[in-house]
Amino acid sequence: MAKLTASRGAQPVMLAEFTFNFDDTMVDVNGATKDFKTVGSNVFEPINLPNGAVVVGGEVITETAITGSTAYNISVGDSASATRYLGATDRVAAGRTPLVPTGHRTEGKNLRVTVAPTVAAATAGKVTVRVQYITEGRVCEVNPS
Repeated sequence: MAKLTASRGAQPVMLAEFTFNFDDTMVDVNGATKDFKTVGSNVFEPINLPNGAVVVGGEVITETAITGSTAYNISVGDSASATRYLGATDRVAAGRTPLVPTGHRTEGKNLRVTVAPTVAAATAGKVTVRVQYITEGRVCEVNPS
């Protein structure tokens, strides 16, 4: 049996964000260049997370309302679970939806965002994905005892 002592180390929560306009392009997880407006399921990995990262918060913000498409579903997860932090959520209207932290250690998996406009391609819109995380075992400062 180990004798434990109180933890004195601490680290700040890191924040990473990715903003895209409806007509921006990016290479998807299959190596094809796609945009964020085309009808169907478009899967990107826009935020690289370090090995051992634990997501503790975040949000998806529709900064400029999506027009042209009747629904603009966004999911946030990783390669093991596309909906680990946010199940398919319609983000047509301006506003924010918080991510749901799970306590999962990323094991080097990047944040995966699935964008799925339905019925028609988007003709306007801007979205930001923010993720807050800590890195397991990282200590940046020592708290006094």
